[in-house]
Amino acid sequence: MKKSRHLIVLIMLLTVSLLLIPGCSKTEPTAAPADASKAAPITLTDHAGRSVELPKAAERVIGTHNPSMNLVIVLDGNGKRLAGFGNKDMAYGLYDLAAPEVNQATVIGKGKNINMETIISVKPDLMLLPLRFQSQVDQLAEVGVPCIVLDVEKYDSIKDGLKLVGKAIGQDNRAEELVALFDAKINKASEVAGKAATKPTVLFISGSAKTDVASDNMLQNQMIETAGGIPVTKGLSAQELWLSVNMEQIIKWNPDVIYFPAYASYTVDDILNDPQWANISAVKNKKVYKFPSNLEPWDYNTPGASLGLCWTLYNLHPDLYSYDELMKDVNDFYQFVYGKTFTAEQLGITK
Repeated sequence: MKKSRHLIVLIMLLTVSLLLIPGCSKTEPTAAPADASKAAPITLTDHAGRSVELPKAAERVIGTHNPSMNLVIVLDGNGKRLAGFGNKDMAYGLYDLAAPEVNQATVIGKGKNINMETIISVKPDLMLLPLRFQSQVDQLAEVGVPCIVLDVEKYDSIKDGLKLVGKAIGQDNRAEELVALFDAKINKASEVAGKAATKPTVLFISGSAKTDVASDNMLQNQMIETAGGIPVTKGLSAQELWLSVNMEQIIKWNPDVIYFPAYASYTVDDILNDPQWANISAVKNKKVYKFPSNLEPWDYNTPGASLGLCWTLYNLHPDLYSYDELMKDVNDFYQFVYGKTFTAEQLGITK
């Protein structure tokens, strides 16, 4: 009996000794410390001049404005951070292929018609609002949802929007990398366009009405000018961005090239076969183009606009910037952002 007791004591002592040996403990490993930059409070100033304070980097973001929400998606390279989204149908097929998580985001309404009960139910850390929806800020503050107001329209404001949202979601470094990529494409396009012997005149028309034209305070005109074209509406501004004109004015402008958005309600043939447009140089020479791409509109005020710039450069000056160079730049962008590339057929790009 004594031997049994001695044996039990010996086993217990051995067990305790083993637990004290490094690597033999059954204690769960200590979790890695959280990234201090993502856990620390964040203070920033949005495009409306508002000071916004966040207790930490936002992990659940909502919005109804596709260009604003696209900033989150390209910064993450996916849609996992989107808790609620309104206008996700405006992204066409890109998100299905590159950020399918977007399809799981709760629909919180569209435009100014947001559903406050739904917003509360998804427990967001942050909402992104375009400047024209700024009136929603106070309503959202009442239910404890902080907002960042964005005014992204041209290159500089898109890049600043990337930095602003990058700071809000803890993706500062990624934002800087994307801005550098954007700048590289702008600089390259400017350098190539500077070698052009001639600069075609270009008209960019609205997707909803062929006599609504891009005003000079729009991204479309900036892309045309940077790529070595002359916007026929240069110097004309409009409060609603798109400027309504009549056919007499378009005939007077007589553009060499005409662009319209991928989301237009009409086709190239609709313009080429319309007698009202018959005497315009672009129509006579069949230089009427649907602006790419089929996966996402490259004329939107998003980082993808850098690809719209590349395509415009190729379209206006193929002798200086080839189709192969265009596709390389497109592939480099999508590989960096989403870790994948798309075929010319998927994008709707032709030589």
